[in-house]
Amino acid sequence: MRPSENPGGRALSYQLPIWVWPITLMAVCLISVWRGRDEERLAAGGELATWALSLVAHRAHSGQTEWAILFIDISLLALFFWIAFRSERFWPLFAAAFQLLAVVTHLANSLDDTVSTWAYVTAGLAWNYLALFSIGYGAWTAPRHAATVGAPAPGDRSGLRRPHRRI
Repeated sequence: MRPSENPGGRALSYQLPIWVWPITLMAVCLISVWRGRDEERLAAGGELATWALSLVAHRAHSGQTEWAILFIDISLLALFFWIAFRSERFWPLFAAAFQLLAVVTHLANSLDDTVSTWAYVTAGLAWNYLALFSIGYGAWTAPRHAATVGAPAPGDRSGLRRPHRRI
């Protein structure tokens, strides 16, 4: 039985409205600009850029792996890894992990023909929303984190620069 059907034969498919992702993405970008530091702004900008590139590269709704989208997702994964390795916070680890799962979902779909279109699309959406929510959480809690560790305020642009140590 397919996930979109019940035993009575009536379809139970549900799809999020098309406007949910752009509004969620813009809300996280606004929160990142308003409350976040450079890490959160860079991650939100990366999500925004990959979404725009995906709109250009996206073909049709099919169950086949879209290689251009895979390479765009790998570039976002590299950005999240870079932020995670430089950050003192934990949210980039979650964003990178969810993005890694999105990339693995692409690869699983390309390697295994038994992965259904529904599973492929649903998993991709879930991982992308969770990565975006990780960025939103990081941006929302950035001022509190800055206050507890004595880091620069969110308006300070030196969030990704490390202080020089004298030997």
